[in-house]
Amino acid sequence: MTEETGRAPLELYVESLRARLPAAQFIVLMRAFHACLSGETGGAVGLTRPRLTPDEQELFTPEIQSEMVALLTLAGAAPFASAAEPAA
Repeated sequence: MTEETGRAPLELYVESLRARLPAAQFIVLMRAFHACLSGETGGAVGLTRPRLTPDEQELFTPEIQSEMVALLTLAGAAPFASAAEPAA
């Protein structure tokens, strides 16, 4: 949580995404994020692309994929999240 707002960085990031992304892309991103966290992708958390309909695939642009990586990292679910810490 941040001292100023009392809210977690993930929650603040999701709010910023909601404000700046088109609604359809935000919904697809949140569905995919939830699927990854809950293991609905058929693989390890964060390692496989979620199952998307053709319409959803069109919305899951490289920008949205980058946002997915950011969300997984903030949630501590990205396979490389701990590797991002600087070496001592």
